[in-house]
Parts: sequence; structure tokens; C-alpha cells
Amino acid sequence: MKTDRLDAASRLRRAAMSVAASALAATGAAWAQGADDLYEVSVRMEMPGMQMPAITQRSCVKKGASDADAIPHQDNCKVTDATRAGNKVTFAMACTGCDAMTGNGEITYAGDGYTGNIRYRAKMDGRDMEITQSIVGRRVGGCTAP
Repeated sequence: MKTDRLDAASRLRRAAMSVAASALAATGAAWAQGADDLYEVSVRMEMPGMQMPAITQRSCVKKGASDADAIPHQDNCKVTDATRAGNKVTFAMACTGCDAMTGNGEITYAGDGYTGNIRYRAKMDGRDMEITQSIVGRRVGGCTAP
């Protein structure tokens, strides 16, 4: 029974880390100086009783990109209900597939950066699981988005 719980937690952890890594990798391509914004983005994941080290990567964001473009997600996740109020964006997210999960979060912009959190919920082997991702991004230069 305990092994099943560890296996479920491990699968969920891998799924959430995959969301973070895929999202960071998907936006970071061309980093030469350009008209778009180059951000250094760190995502740290926590589960009850476990904290993972942050994953940091650079990301090129096209000028004028939508608020949904700044939200870390991968192809099997859909951002819904993204709403901006001042410098804050709140959103909901749904991920499908083997380790389906739902989440909600917020991103707050300030100066040349932003901070945010995404809280995911999933059922793994009949058990409720929760994951929190903390996001910190700061503009570090210009780039040319792909």
C-alpha cells in the first residue's frame, strides 16, 4: 500500500515537472538581441512533505504576446479563464492524458519581472494529490522570438 502511494506521488511529480520543463523549453529558442523580451524563469515545485529544487531557464517572449502565453503549460494542458486586473493575471488550467490534473494560478507583473503560483489538483490511484509551482521571472535582455 505504501509503495502504491509513493508510486502515485512519483508519477504526479513527474507529470508536474514535465509541465514546467516543457513550458520553459517551448518558449526559449533564439536569444540574440532583438525586439522581444528575454526572461530568466525559475519554477519550483512543492508537494506535501516534498520540495524540489527550482528549474531555471531562459525564455524569449514575443512583444505583445497574450497573457496566456506567459503561463507555463505544455501541449496537453489548456489555459482557461485567463483574466487580467491591473498587473495581475488569474487563470484556470486543465491537463488531460495519463496523469490528468486541473489547476489555477496567478501571475503578478512588477517592473521588469513577475512572480506567480500555480496550484494543481489530481487524483492518483484514487487519492487526492496537490502540487504547487512557484514561478519567478525577470527580464534579462532582448531576443528574437521564433
